[in-house]
Amino acid sequence: MSQENADVVRQQFRAFERDLDAMSAFWHLEIEWRAIEGAADDVGVMKGHNALRRYYEDWVSTFDQLRAEVDEVLFDADDRVAVSVRNSGRGRVSGVVTKGRYYVACTVRDGQIVRGREYETRDQALEAAGLRE
Repeated sequence: MSQENADVVRQQFRAFERDLDAMSAFWHLEIEWRAIEGAADDVGVMKGHNALRRYYEDWVSTFDQLRAEVDEVLFDADDRVAVSVRNSGRGRVSGVVTKGRYYVACTVRDGQIVRGREYETRDQALEAAGLRE
């Protein structure tokens, strides 16, 4: 399994800890992204830098110490990547610490993420990456 495209996805999430400008450098100008379907933050498919940036700005305004880290590469072949992401943060209003895990399937071309979708389960992400049917 190649790691080249997975490294792009991993670096994007690492950059999130620095700032959104650093993170968005990994996005294609016409990126498409979708949060977990049916989740509280699901607004449908987000298209372009501005829409995706607003999505992450909402998270940053809601949580302190917000982190998202790729903890496992599930699949990386051709232009498709599936990863497991651990996230955590402290609610700005409540002070409650939250932790979770979700899965992301991405399409990466020429070092930029052109499409990404978040999933609740490993199997959903692997299916989206084309590994399982």
